[in-house]
Amino acid sequence: MANTPPEKQAILGNSRYLEVTYSASRAPVGAYPSLLARYLMETAYGGKTGRLLDIGSGRGDFLDAFSALGYEVAGTDISPLAACDRVRCCNLECEPLPFEDNSFDFVFSKSVIEHLHAPHHLVSGAFRVLKPGGVAVIMTPSWAHTYWGPFYIDHTHVTPYTAPSLTDVLEIAGFTGIETTHFYQIPSVWKHPWLTPAVRLFAALPFSYRPWNPGVRWPDTFNKAIRFSKEVMLLSVCRKPSA
Repeated sequence: MANTPPEKQAILGNSRYLEVTYSASRAPVGAYPSLLARYLMETAYGGKTGRLLDIGSGRGDFLDAFSALGYEVAGTDISPLAACDRVRCCNLECEPLPFEDNSFDFVFSKSVIEHLHAPHHLVSGAFRVLKPGGVAVIMTPSWAHTYWGPFYIDHTHVTPYTAPSLTDVLEIAGFTGIETTHFYQIPSVWKHPWLTPAVRLFAALPFSYRPWNPGVRWPDTFNKAIRFSKEVMLLSVCRKPSA
């Protein structure tokens, strides 16, 4: 907490942050959370359901998506806007996750760890609340693909990650079987991995896109194709050792 500027804590905990960054105009609700939740269920989580914690649940899109697949969901977020019966407020920079030890089968956290100066609170907390044998999925922007600018589209991003550095953070926390990969947020690539070389070639084209360039007027579908071919994520799947 001593290394976290007070204004940074205030911004993330301010309801306006969630209202602005996840407004309907900037981040309209679509099919992506449901598609990603199903993909992770079938791959990272081995087709199983159980109790799942979403760390940094925001407006609840992924809570809804995993719940629709049969998971018993709970979430945590710093924003008071997120608080409800299934979401507890928590400042991950300085507070422990407000859940009991060994109480979840799965943990999911997307686009959260890069906001933290002290990421060990998130990963050690995830390790603690997982049951032995439980699986965690941590997703964050890939610095190797976003260092040239997109990483800082959100001004609260403070800690970038490469595949080795994210793996190290998880291993230090005690996780095993860690697999960290570069992940395209393009569902057709998940179904057809052979499209990956074509997506990489497309990403190399000098197209600009929103929100990096707010003046671009591409149709939404084409704009998303450009953005998510360039803004690659890291996806880490790891496990808490069995007792």
